[in-house]
Amino acid sequence: MITFNDIDFMDILDLPEVLALERLSFGKMAWSSKDFETALSSDYDYPMVVHKQPVNTSDQESFMNNLAGYSVLRLLGPEAEIENICVSPDMRRNGIGKTLMQKMIQTALTEKASVIFLEVRAGNTPARALYQKLGFKELYVRKSYYRDPVDDAIIMQLNLYKK
Repeated sequence: MITFNDIDFMDILDLPEVLALERLSFGKMAWSSKDFETALSSDYDYPMVVHKQPVNTSDQESFMNNLAGYSVLRLLGPEAEIENICVSPDMRRNGIGKTLMQKMIQTALTEKASVIFLEVRAGNTPARALYQKLGFKELYVRKSYYRDPVDDAIIMQLNLYKK
């Protein structure tokens, strides 16, 4: 089982596998190498990765086919946004997405954010169910936001400090 201790900050060495998984999962909507490089160099972004097994950073071969998932959290003052989250198809339904989400929530709390936003395809039922289980509420819909295939975007919010 994946735990918080298995989550590392993304490194430039992770990019080839991150990009391959990004393209596999998101097709034409995939982030570019530049998008991830920007996240890696930003003071506001927290890019994270989970590997299937421990990685020997001196052995490039240990990186190949070893990425279980990744995420990018952006913090701007009291608000946080989950910019990206992805789990390898062969590792889905194993709690990796939930653990990445919990790590991002914990990071947002540690950095004193009061709310987290995210955007999800309306048709991504498993992700929506996970987000709701973690306490996210649906705020509004952006009609026909996604292309290939056309789908609505659901904007969700988690208030970190209950009133």
